[in-house]
Amino acid sequence: MLERITAVEFMAPVATGRTQPSHLLCEKIDGTTVEVIAKFSANCDEGVINLARELIAACLAGDLGLPIPEPYLVEISPAFSDIVSDVVRKSKIQASETVAFGSTFITRQYSTWVNGTKISDAMLPMASAIFAFDAIIQNPDRRDGNANCLVKGNECRIFDHELCFNHDKILFWKPPWVLDGLNTMKIPGNHIFRAELQGRAVDYSSIRGRWRGLSDARLLTYEQATPNEWGAAKTAVKAALKLIGEARDNIDGCIKEIERVLT
Repeated sequence: MLERITAVEFMAPVATGRTQPSHLLCEKIDGTTVEVIAKFSANCDEGVINLARELIAACLAGDLGLPIPEPYLVEISPAFSDIVSDVVRKSKIQASETVAFGSTFITRQYSTWVNGTKISDAMLPMASAIFAFDAIIQNPDRRDGNANCLVKGNECRIFDHELCFNHDKILFWKPPWVLDGLNTMKIPGNHIFRAELQGRAVDYSSIRGRWRGLSDARLLTYEQATPNEWGAAKTAVKAALKLIGEARDNIDGCIKEIERVLT
């Protein structure tokens, strides 16, 4: 599902981001190159578990038609690590698993979403679908001050999902399809789109249809896409897929709860 590419040039450290990502030039199997922003396991709180959650979220977002940068599995050779000029990044790369998670580098034509940005009528369906996505996968990391969203006119790109699917660590957690399951989404500032979505007339039929269209066979491909090098993440992957499958089967309840927190 995710294409494997090989890192060939360290271009620059990324100045922002809790996982200290790096801007790399990578080569595809056909010899063409692509620039990516890569995350390495040694920079993640839970190592490959965070990378696997990022991968599952990317696969899901793609199937839901959400605007994410194209994801890749980035192979890192010992020879590549040796040529990394940034001393701090080099040590972390050498301490990481040999496969990183990469996302296509987005050009500077996009700007970071900031507080006060308006959601136009044209953006409303996509913003609503992203809000539902974040609510269901329990993503706490698209909030005021840390938008993880780039925008250009009526277009946007979302990224950074390594903290999602962390529900098994939340005391007294409630699933997103039961009453009060999404109470955290009601807190001002906890999601960049909430204020602009409140009180808007949203047609949830497309969101409902996309989620219902996720077959068990399709979800299995997400697990199969997880590289063997991330074997320590197997349990976390299964927990994420269980949440997705149950949310699909209870999507009406999810939407009802989403509507409640947006009133």
